[in-house]
Amino acid sequence: MASEPIIATVGGEGPLLVIHGGAGRRLHEMSPAQRAETDAVLGRALAAGYELLAAGESAEAAVIAAIHVMEDAPCFNCGRGAALTLDGTAELDACLMLGDGRTGAACGLTTARHPIDVARAVMERTPHVLFSEPAPELLDEWGIEQVENDYFVTPARAAALEEWKALHAIGADRPETRHGTVGAVARDACGRIAAGTSTGGITGQVPGRVGDSPLCGVGTYANETSVAVSCTGTGETFIRDVAAHQVHARVALGGQTPGEAASAMLAGIDAHGGNGGVIVVPASGAGVIGRTDGAQMNWGWASAAGRETHE
Repeated sequence: MASEPIIATVGGEGPLLVIHGGAGRRLHEMSPAQRAETDAVLGRALAAGYELLAAGESAEAAVIAAIHVMEDAPCFNCGRGAALTLDGTAELDACLMLGDGRTGAACGLTTARHPIDVARAVMERTPHVLFSEPAPELLDEWGIEQVENDYFVTPARAAALEEWKALHAIGADRPETRHGTVGAVARDACGRIAAGTSTGGITGQVPGRVGDSPLCGVGTYANETSVAVSCTGTGETFIRDVAAHQVHARVALGGQTPGEAASAMLAGIDAHGGNGGVIVVPASGAGVIGRTDGAQMNWGWASAAGRETHE
């Protein structure tokens, strides 16, 4: 029997930024040092994004600034410190969507230091929505900073892959680790909303696998009539449940509050064997942070009313 999701409302009217650094069941508890590092990065990400909102910049700019900080932090599963595929390489995915419907996404990235920048380039520089493995030459044309793939590989992620392989070899259940996908949703002083999500996938995934994060309406969604949403968790379940768009539809068509919509979506994820979390910023009113019961989630929020982080 599915348990009730855990839902909290944060912030209020006016500019608002909500971020997450992943949610899921942890194979290992974080050490005090890891907790401190995670909290510090969440704080820096909030500061980078909310300072832009406070200065009158756009929700899009705030989302990108916050995600940049987390993509550079090895404690999260995106950019440097991404989960590794079965072949020991990093394949990165990202999506950016604005409330007016403009969207860009990319998957299978292996050299882009900031995957969210590729998503923005797709949105701004092409008539398309989603690119798979864009060539380095194209990334250069778009002005994307590129690095060698081993830049993303950290000792901790390499060790996690070896542990995964060892358990897999003896037929043990696939370990469930804390999903470190990152996301940000924001509302600016003009009432515009935006959502972004960036990820390295899951440890031991078969090369070429794509999860929910770069899929518009699944891991990421924004609609100026309702909400901006970023999800994190068991990607395949979020895909089957069309999770992010479901939150929008429950608000726009079903008349539910953002909290009710997030709770109903997460209850479905839990009932279908998945776990994870969601952050939501509506076109007006308080934001929402939610997770399935039993999942742990890194998150933070900032508004004129204050700011908070939790790891």
